[in-house]
Amino acid sequence: MVSLAVFVGLATLQYESILSNLTRERLVVLAESVRGPFQAVADLGVPISTVRNADAVLERARLSDEAISAILVFSSDGNVVRSTALNDQTMETGKGFAAALTAGKSGIWHVETPDNFLVGANIAGVTGEYLGSVVIAYSSYEAATQVQAMEARLVLFAIAVFACSVFVVWIILRIVLAEHLRIFEGILSTFDRFERKFWRGKGASETAHADVDGLGFDTADFRELIEESEEQYRRARRREPAGSAEVNE
Repeated sequence: MVSLAVFVGLATLQYESILSNLTRERLVVLAESVRGPFQAVADLGVPISTVRNADAVLERARLSDEAISAILVFSSDGNVVRSTALNDQTMETGKGFAAALTAGKSGIWHVETPDNFLVGANIAGVTGEYLGSVVIAYSSYEAATQVQAMEARLVLFAIAVFACSVFVVWIILRIVLAEHLRIFEGILSTFDRFERKFWRGKGASETAHADVDGLGFDTADFRELIEESEEQYRRARRREPAGSAEVNE
């Protein structure tokens, strides 16, 4: 159980790391493709807010993945100039703008917020100055849901493996301990025969029963020992004075 629990934990962490890296790489490619039209306008010395069909470009990119919350473009002063979100304040552009300023004039950056995973591509002007960034907001809830779904599948797999392991180990133990179980059952049977004989009295009929021997133990010798011990007890009782017997009773 401990091994399976460790396996599930490590596999979940590895899956989360791989998913995060793959999502980041995919969003970087998407951000670079969305940046293309804005960078082309910036290379001409025209403000990025004047890109034709900018809203259509952003919306088409957003529809490529349901987990993308929004795609927006903000200028060098941090103001949002284009966005697919109804409320720009929910995208926490402040953290994204701070990361964009430290990523270089045309760099790629990413930052995590409580609700979204932001990936941005900076836009540089003709003279190399920073003009703004294209930002893709990917829902953290969607990523967490995928990780939880994988964790649930791993837990079910671990339970199935554990159940199969218990069944297989039970069979193996039954095979390995078969001789011990045979001797143990023989001891119990010998005790049962002795008690029945004791209850019914000496000379009572007794059903035939085969003795068991193995592992250096023989139930026939064991039966003789307990019968001899019972006989010694009876002889001792017969030799006791009557007063002692009454006291003992």
